Amino acid sequence: MNETPHKQAGKQKVIVSALLFLAVVVIFVLPNWVTEPWIADSKQAENTAQINSPAVVSPSLAAEKSKYRQDAQTILAEIILRRERLQQQQVNLWADIDFSQAVADITGGDEQYAIGNYAESVARYQRSLDTLKALEERGVNLLQQSITEARTAIAQRDLDTARRTSALAQAMAPENNEVQKLAQRATLLPALIDLMQRSQALSAAGDFTGARTPLAEAVALDPDHQEAAAALVAIEKKITQERFNNWMSRGFSALSEDQLDTANRAFAEAEKVYPGNTTVTQALSQVENRRAQRWVNDGITKAKALEDAEKWSEAEAVYRELLATDPTLSDIKVRQLPVAVRADLDQKIRRTLDDPLALSAPKNYQRGQSLLQDAEGIPNPGPVLRDQIARLKHHLAASQTPIEVQLVSDQFTEVTLFRVAKLGQFDRTSVALKPGRYIIAGTRAGYRDVRIEFTLTDSGLKTPIEVICSDLI
Repeated sequence: MNETPHKQAGKQKVIVSALLFLAVVVIFVLPNWVTEPWIADSKQAENTAQINSPAVVSPSLAAEKSKYRQDAQTILAEIILRRERLQQQQVNLWADIDFSQAVADITGGDEQYAIGNYAESVARYQRSLDTLKALEERGVNLLQQSITEARTAIAQRDLDTARRTSALAQAMAPENNEVQKLAQRATLLPALIDLMQRSQALSAAGDFTGARTPLAEAVALDPDHQEAAAALVAIEKKITQERFNNWMSRGFSALSEDQLDTANRAFAEAEKVYPGNTTVTQALSQVENRRAQRWVNDGITKAKALEDAEKWSEAEAVYRELLATDPTLSDIKVRQLPVAVRADLDQKIRRTLDDPLALSAPKNYQRGQSLLQDAEGIPNPGPVLRDQIARLKHHLAASQTPIEVQLVSDQFTEVTLFRVAKLGQFDRTSVALKPGRYIIAGTRAGYRDVRIEFTLTDSGLKTPIEVICSDLI
């Protein structure tokens, strides 16, 4: 069963601690216990010592031997630490030849030491140590290079390179967080590549909405993949632009068919997609202009219908409303002028015809004549005006034609026709009066006065007017 990363880390910490303890023992304690390099075979070293050791060792030789021993042990302690670190970094995968040479130099150093060639053995050990140092430095650079290459390969969707470099980095630094993350990303890369290829195919077919789904899955799979993230942003922009174009197309289509409410709603939806977009602002302005023009056209049509019906005051009111909304409508101003003249004439004629009895007054009669002249001066009069002219002529003529009015009394009542004459006492009489409104009164001593108001039209009165004071006081 494979050990978990946590257990592996614990075991490695124990190994490193043991190695550090061993190094202390080797450097400070072992030189006092042994007389030969501890890496060499102890039996071989003993036999070699017996062969080469003279019966008597001089002090200088003893001192030289002791110094080389100490140098060798110090170098060997460092060699062990570096060798262990390199082995943990799987050095055999990336520098097997150089590492093997370093190990061979250690063996050669042991052999040289065994035959008493101390200087050469130390040199061999030092060469091995230098090689291991160089390998460690190369390992640091190689790890960083592998991380960089793996990151680049993943970004470029280079699956083979991503797998190779991430695997090497993971072998060299299995506990490195960034390395672990890169290894995971490399594992997921085939799925990400497939999702992005599916998205590209859908996008090429114009299905931007469909293309977004696999891209969103790719970003969720590897949030650090910049190409996938950028592609998702780009496809969302295309979707937004497509939605904007659709609304604008609907709006202009409706506008071309003069469906202003539908066009306005479509452009309003487009504005929600891109608030403040100048194209939308201009389109909405077109709708308002078209709406205003339609309102003006409808107003003109309505006013023209009123003109045809000779409803001049109503037609003028429509034109005034249009001008109140837009005073720059020069065409409306031109149309309003003759309509206003006709409306004024129509109102004056109507007021005159509403009270034809007032024409009996000289001033009113003169005004009526003037109105008749103006009316008869209108070219191509309509049926309403022709009727008004006929009626006005009739009332003008009638207003100046006296009509006999029969009066009856009792020969005792004093009769007075106000603003006409005092008629005195009579039994029956008649007076010629123009159509109008009159007041006739009767008085008699000892009796209550009587007062009678009557209206005389050109049709005359059907019965005589009786003026008799009959109520005693």
